[in-house]
Amino acid sequence: MSAWERLLGPLAQRFLMARAAPGAIRRQLAAKPYPSAPPPDGRQVRLGVVQLEGQLHRQIGDYVEHVASLTRRAVENGAQLVIFPEDTGSYPLAGLIPGIERLASGKGKPPSEAVRGWEAPVLLLFRLLAPAASRAHGLTFSALARLTDAHILAGSTVVLDDAARVYKEARLYGPDGALLMAQRKTHLFPAEALWGLSYGDVIHVAQTSVGTIAAPICMDHTYFEPIRAAWLRGAEIIIDPAADAARYEFWAQRRGVWGRVQESPAYGVHALMVGHILGNEFGGRSGVYAPLALTPQGDGVLAEARTGDMEEVFCVTLDLEVLRAFRREHAPDFNLELYRQYTPAVYAQAHERRSRGRRMVA
Repeated sequence: MSAWERLLGPLAQRFLMARAAPGAIRRQLAAKPYPSAPPPDGRQVRLGVVQLEGQLHRQIGDYVEHVASLTRRAVENGAQLVIFPEDTGSYPLAGLIPGIERLASGKGKPPSEAVRGWEAPVLLLFRLLAPAASRAHGLTFSALARLTDAHILAGSTVVLDDAARVYKEARLYGPDGALLMAQRKTHLFPAEALWGLSYGDVIHVAQTSVGTIAAPICMDHTYFEPIRAAWLRGAEIIIDPAADAARYEFWAQRRGVWGRVQESPAYGVHALMVGHILGNEFGGRSGVYAPLALTPQGDGVLAEARTGDMEEVFCVTLDLEVLRAFRREHAPDFNLELYRQYTPAVYAQAHERRSRGRRMVA
């Protein structure tokens, strides 16, 4: 941490905390009435998937109303579990930082080029933003869950630990507003690692009245291990809150949660951010997936957004009893002796190669 950050960082953090004052959040939330989600019956659950357009919000009230309006739309359509994408509580709230567009432009460079190579300032901005963003995100979605009697997977925000390390953290709130799960991202996108973000090291599973839920974040779904760990611990709904910096591409998107729920039978949800924000172009087509045999067309798809670049909210009902019966009938035949022979030794070898400067497993 630089001397500048040690001296001025606390002042900047306090300034941003004042801009995201709890009173302003409560006033905005009280401005309109809210529908109530139907009570869950434990057999089926109706999802509301939010494909969020990333926007810089310069006033906290604008941010609160944006996510509140999307929550209302989902619950009005019967959603009992509302799902937002990665970075719902980070990039949009960066608008609270005065002059953020100029800072992110890298003094005349194209924003995307500046951000890609802008290691220290990106980490610094996340450190400055994290206390205010984390609090505003938490207060907003905790209240929305309570006001709508819904469960809400509130996407992710940025958080700091006591050592000033920055993590991305996805949060699940229950109908009473309680925080049920806080999942930190365990596999970083290359740019995030370059900027200096830190890796989480725990896979959480939350048992709720709308099913057993896990929510590894974005890049976590590129690897089977986090999802298999969640599935082995009982996850029935595996959520992928994501912000993919690319346009929608069918096969590239299938490498994530769609593929994971074929390996580890569960319902999968891909909630994506779209649009242009701070030099990044986000895109993708949000979807709800299942094992091939549980989908009408045999393609693993239950529902998808109509577009890959526009804000949408869509709802779908999942039959948990059908999934549970399928899992009983198709119990995996694990070759545990084989796995004991190689695990964790092969991972130890990979770690050794990485520690010597090689990132690829030969």
